[in-house]
Amino acid sequence: MRVLKLLTFCAACVGSVAFAEEAPLKLSLADAVERALEVDEDYLGAQEDVARATAQITEAKSALFPQVTIDASATKIFGLPTLILEENTFGEGFPSEDIEFAAGYNENMNVGITATQPLYQGGRAWTAYGVSKSYFALADEQLRQKHSDTIYNIVKAYYDAVLADEAVGVADTGVAVALNHVQSTEDRYDAGLVSEYDVLRARVELTNLETAQREAIDQRMASIRYLLMLLNLPPDAELALTDRLSYEIEIYDLEESLAVADERRPELARFELTRRLAEANVKIARAGDNPSVYFMAAFSEYANELANLNFRDDWYDQTTLNLSVSWPIFDGFATRGRVRQARADLYKAELSKARLSESIDVEVRGAYDALKTAEATVRSQKDNVTLAERGQEIALARYDAGLMSNLEVLDAQAALTQARLGYYQSLRGYALAKLNMRRARGELDELNY
Repeated sequence: MRVLKLLTFCAACVGSVAFAEEAPLKLSLADAVERALEVDEDYLGAQEDVARATAQITEAKSALFPQVTIDASATKIFGLPTLILEENTFGEGFPSEDIEFAAGYNENMNVGITATQPLYQGGRAWTAYGVSKSYFALADEQLRQKHSDTIYNIVKAYYDAVLADEAVGVADTGVAVALNHVQSTEDRYDAGLVSEYDVLRARVELTNLETAQREAIDQRMASIRYLLMLLNLPPDAELALTDRLSYEIEIYDLEESLAVADERRPELARFELTRRLAEANVKIARAGDNPSVYFMAAFSEYANELANLNFRDDWYDQTTLNLSVSWPIFDGFATRGRVRQARADLYKAELSKARLSESIDVEVRGAYDALKTAEATVRSQKDNVTLAERGQEIALARYDAGLMSNLEVLDAQAALTQARLGYYQSLRGYALAKLNMRRARGELDELNY
């Protein structure tokens, strides 16, 4: 179902290139997140790292199993030397005459199978196997981190684009109101109720608002292009963002958030895995002084004089069993040096994790405070819009009745425009504050943004 949805989305993206002017591509926040997770190079690269770590586990496990090889060879020797045992070499009559014989066979063939099983390797193989699983867990946590980063970046870009879209709407409304006010002022000037200065002042204000409107449009285009870049879509594609900024309150407990962050943050998990890897490296380094024990079993069949070979009767069997023990006695203190290096890396890993825990604690507390501030800002800005709208109504009514000056009306209109823009900015700020809080807690995923 998800694949079908994504294919439909991509088809719409392709269609939007050809029919951008006729039908802008409708893009929800959920669609943007899903698309970003399909095209983000860092996230895709992290997925490949997980696949690579999986293969490393298989490779490390292979050291615990027997290694089996099959060998076959056929050899023909030219210029094989001949040995002569002279008469009476071993005493009178032994041998009674010279004996001449070849040092070997001119033609040889051998087919065999060999199995080698490590019985004990000083703990190196099992430790290396554990290390490979830790590397897999490390790659998996890195993937989770990239997953979170991708979602964070695309959601932030989407909110920025929505804010820019709302800013254009505020600017459009301001220009429309200013146009009506210019027309009203000109009518009152023709009736001799206001001075020429009032008309000029209203036109100047309209020009200023039109300039702000163009700037808002440019900002929206820049925000949309950045969003398109993150989604790997054509830069000239037209988007219609279907999700709006809204005030949906979320309540968090600080102490509970700190505990959740300690448990879920991928950075902490990665540092813990790094510490475990450092411990494993210490064990591997120490294993350099331990013995190694191997058992080998080999079975082969061989034959000579291939030109006259009777494959049924002229083959000979040979079986070899071998138990070998190797124990390094002195390696020039190389093992001691490796152990010291591994212990130094372990100590550094422990220090780094302690510093990271402190920084995450600060991050969670900062996100919590920012969320509270953003929540209060939204409420105050919403009240501010209500007051500014009422102020504009009063100003226009009093202006029409000749009880208020043109400048006071313009001030009321400017205050309303700023209040509306401030309200949308506060909504965006609250949305980002929630996003940052979820990220600080380590809970940012595609179903929770």
